[in-house]
Amino acid sequence: RCFQMSENEMMPQDSKKTQSSHKYIKTVIILVAVSVVLIILSTVLIGLFTGEEEEREFPPVDPSKLEETKEEDFDIMEYEEYLDLDRSVMLEVKGVNMSISIDENDSRKYGEGIELVYKMLSILIEGDYEAYNAMVSEDVGHYEWFSQQQIYDIAMYEYSKEEKEGKSGSYTEYVIKLKYRIHENNGSYRNNITSDSSRPQYIVINDSTGRFMIMDIIDTVGW
Repeated sequence: RCFQMSENEMMPQDSKKTQSSHKYIKTVIILVAVSVVLIILSTVLIGLFTGEEEEREFPPVDPSKLEETKEEDFDIMEYEEYLDLDRSVMLEVKGVNMSISIDENDSRKYGEGIELVYKMLSILIEGDYEAYNAMVSEDVGHYEWFSQQQIYDIAMYEYSKEEKEGKSGSYTEYVIKLKYRIHENNGSYRNNITSDSSRPQYIVINDSTGRFMIMDIIDTVGW
């Protein structure tokens, strides 16, 4: 009788093992690739549904898109165009889906984080760069000068509050989410947004130095 051997029977044993190994490697590669894609998709979807966005570095805008600096004796608190804008400070209250307008006295009721950010906004509006430098870490950046900032359309909320351990012991850290617009922005304080545009920031505040200071300001996108 004439018997016909199958292809597998004719193949040497070593070749069978090699082919099987290649199939296994291909399967592993495919599974890893699928896992990576699923992780990326999950991260994107979580960001979309939670509203969380990645903080980014934003370069300065073209100087031609910024406004010219007003004359030295110009006072924005006598400038009707600015005074007609909505300059109220809105605090978003967690858990009740509402915002309330607060003043300096109210800000003290909501913790050191909100109080310090409210004070920072007042200092920016006044153009008091020395007071700003005194409340902000050098790592954030100090200024030799900036003009009065025509800040309006302001909103903030307490993003987080944590107790942390440092070299000198425990301290409290607040992260306040803040957004506002600058009318006629000349870039002397914030040169990476154009006039009347808005980009939220995380204001990181803690008392690791012995008093509450702004330790970081991080630009982000989304609210």
